[in-house]
Parts: sequence; structure tokens; C-alpha cells
Amino acid sequence: MHNGNLGGWYHIKRPLGDSLANKWYLGVKGGTDSEWAFALFLDLMEKEGVDPSSAPEGGFGPELLRGVMTKTIRKINEFIAAIPKEYAMTDLEVRSLLNFAVTDGHSVICTRYVSSKTDEAASLYFSSGTKWKEGKVKGDFKMERHDKGADIVLVASEPLTFERRKSMPLFHESVALSILTMLDYR
Repeated sequence: MHNGNLGGWYHIKRPLGDSLANKWYLGVKGGTDSEWAFALFLDLMEKEGVDPSSAPEGGFGPELLRGVMTKTIRKINEFIAAIPKEYAMTDLEVRSLLNFAVTDGHSVICTRYVSSKTDEAASLYFSSGTKWKEGKVKGDFKMERHDKGADIVLVASEPLTFERRKSMPLFHESVALSILTMLDYR
């Protein structure tokens, strides 16, 4: 998932694409910056010696996902920094808003990042609790907290409730990590 934009997109799309291994380049079916950013993530993961197409029993691990996501953001910034100066003199928007979420089915990594030193990153909130409780209306659930644990973590670009204390903003230029507990319903 990506919410935001890659700065200077039309000027970095070609070098970003050229940096990808053929299988990741050819795997992109559309033209959005989100699709290309994910292809870059997969390419960088493979360059770490991991096959992103594999499905390890315990996932890839939060450290690997976080490291590759950090490299993805750095690489995007490098592409932007390499935009020829004659384009930088125009009104070209080079600020990137990079809220990403990626999972391997066991770990989730979420980022809240803006490349500008003066602008605020796009909003990203999280709520945590220990249990879902169905409300009076069927299908209407409320997250409950029965202890200090965080068995459930919900991440969204905006708070999902008017109870502001239940949604905490993810800090600017931060990475959130959650280890998922997988339930087997078989």
C-alpha cells in the first residue's frame, strides 16, 4: 500500500524503471508511482539475496522488511536528487510523501515519511487493542483494550473514530512494526 506521491515522478520514472531487474520491470502493469515503488521494493529485496516470490513459513522477518523499505525510500530520494538541474529550476514538485505499508503475512511495516525538511508528512494513525467486540448493530465492531497488550493493530490514514485518544499519530519519519499472530481456521 502506498499513500502519497513520489516527487518529480515524470522525471524519475524512467531511471527507476531502468534500475529494476527485467522480471520486476515487466511485472508492472500500470503507470502509477505506487506500482513502480512496489516494484523497486521487490527488486531491492531480491538484491538482498531473498526471493520475494517465495513464502517462507515464518515470513521474511521484520528486520528484512524494514531494511528493504528504508533502502526503497533512500533510492527514491537518490532518483529525485539526480533530476537534471534545468528541470529543478521550474515549478517541479520534488517533495515525496511516502506512507507505505507492506506485509509478508507475519510482519507488517508501515512508514510515514516526507522528503521535505519543512512540510508535514501525510497523516498516518494507529490504534491498538486486545479484542474486537461486536456492537448492537450486526457487523459493527469496536476494538477493546483489556490490558497493556496490543494483540490488534489497525493502521489508517485518518482516525476511524471520533474518540481521538484511541487513534495515535505515527511520528514523522518513522517506521511502525507489528508482528502478526496468524490464526488457523481449518
